[in-house]
Amino acid sequence: VVTYTAKGGTLASYAHSLGKIPEMIWVKRRDSSQDWSVYHKGLNGGSSPEGYGMKLNTNATEASSSTRWASTAPTSTYFFAGGNAGTNQGGSTYIAMLFASVDGISKCGYYTGDGTNDGSHVITTGFQPRFIVIKVIDANEDWMTFDTVRGIAAGNDSILLLNTSNSASSGNYLNLTSSGFDLRENHSQVNGNGKKYIYYAHA
Repeated sequence: VVTYTAKGGTLASYAHSLGKIPEMIWVKRRDSSQDWSVYHKGLNGGSSPEGYGMKLNTNATEASSSTRWASTAPTSTYFFAGGNAGTNQGGSTYIAMLFASVDGISKCGYYTGDGTNDGSHVITTGFQPRFIVIKVIDANEDWMTFDTVRGIAAGNDSILLLNTSNSASSGNYLNLTSSGFDLRENHSQVNGNGKKYIYYAHA
């Protein structure tokens, strides 16, 4: 987690101590009303994701942006922001949360949905997750959030939506495996045929 006062301009660098290249970044401006800005290595199908962004507090699709991350990929020591009020308004204060994959602990990944609902579409993380966030990037759907405290059970997964204030709902979206999860719903929220998804999973 990094807090910073924005430098402004079209290319500003901000140091972090993650020790790895960030694969997902959430940024929120603290001194004014702005959307949460999201970077993920799976944006644009994993091709030049630094030229794209999403909003954690809305169900909107990914959008191209040359200003949000200054079209500059993060490194193991810095992330970058351009002339965007959501990430780099000169003199404004921000908080950034950075994530990376760690073997056996966490996984930032992406996949393409295949429309099946029988568990045949398996996502491999390398561990059994206890917390999962999934967002389709090419459809207006919610940020689906699952965890084992509230329950991930066959046919009865408890779901919270990061972008709404709704109470939890339930459904049959996924099952856990010893090395990841499989998809049980062919809806565009998690496994629409040909749809593109990003996710974060934690053990």
